[in-house]
Amino acid sequence: MYSLTVFTPTYNRAEYLKKCYQSLVAQSNTDFVWQIVDDGSTDGTKELIESYINEKKIAIAYRRKENGGKASAINLGLETLCTPFWVCLDSDDYLFEDAVDIILRECEGILDRPDVCGVFAVRSDTSGLPMKGKDVPYGVDYATQTDIRYKYGVEPEYVQVYKSEIIKTYRFPTYEGEKFVTESWLQDQLDCKYVFKVFRYPVMACEYLQDGLTHNYYRLIRKNPKGFLDFYGQRTELCRRIKPRVTAAIMYNAVYAYMKDRTYPKKKNAVIRLAWIPGLLMKRKLGKGD
Repeated sequence: MYSLTVFTPTYNRAEYLKKCYQSLVAQSNTDFVWQIVDDGSTDGTKELIESYINEKKIAIAYRRKENGGKASAINLGLETLCTPFWVCLDSDDYLFEDAVDIILRECEGILDRPDVCGVFAVRSDTSGLPMKGKDVPYGVDYATQTDIRYKYGVEPEYVQVYKSEIIKTYRFPTYEGEKFVTESWLQDQLDCKYVFKVFRYPVMACEYLQDGLTHNYYRLIRKNPKGFLDFYGQRTELCRRIKPRVTAAIMYNAVYAYMKDRTYPKKKNAVIRLAWIPGLLMKRKLGKGD
């Protein structure tokens, strides 16, 4: 059995998968399996992956499903997870050549720590420097993802390597007619029970796209209101830091006001009630068209 699953969900990203694949073939440590869940691609992804399998350079497990979004692809991948550790590598990202070796070495230090769900690093730019120029401060060896972002001010993107025995017990919710659930929905639950062990070596690179992030985020909310509503509602209950709780409450009210389905259950905790008016103001921005 391999020690690490490198999981890649993909949808019509055949043009990017080659670089991802080449980075895996170049690994100094091959104690991993590349697990790919194809979310219904129509661009030749299936044939491309089959050609990689036939090359027999690395272990590959490929599954194809009807298009349902990244969260549903992760759910499917977790169903067959059988290695001790799991990490998600998006199809347009790649690993540095010593990444697997570094990851497995870091994971050795958490085997006897039931309070630690995995190891954590900040993703790098193509030069190997932390994205957005900021890493977790030295001296912080263990932390929740919430604290890393909101206490230490380290913005995504992140590398999260999980103990499989923990991550495989979680699933993302699914909603009819929606295809997106933020990955923070699951991480907020994990933060209630576990911390990460932090390391600071460059292992995963991705190219940061500067334009359109806010616009695309609001568009995602408009297309997936139930998923975002439940995420924001959960955050108002689980998050221990004030600022993200209040922000979540404002967004919860904005999304609920935007939704057309008034039969959907609404949470009524104190922070949500207090943020009702700011939420209505935010709804105006959310309600603007694409």
